[in-house]
Amino acid sequence: MADQSARGPRCAALVGPYGSGKTTLLEAILFATGETSSKGSVRERNTVGDASPVARERGMST
Repeated sequence: MADQSARGPRCAALVGPYGSGKTTLLEAILFATGETSSKGSVRERNTVGDASPVARERGMST
């Protein structure tokens, strides 16, 4: 698990046009920081952002 020594709220937004790699970047960040044990794939529809049925149905992460 990631180091929890930092204090305070954190907020980040990944903003870009459709298909620019936002979900892929998020998966890489989560994997690199140890928050996930594997990288999800947009093609496989198993990314963190694809968790909801609506996201899977639309083919767009939320």
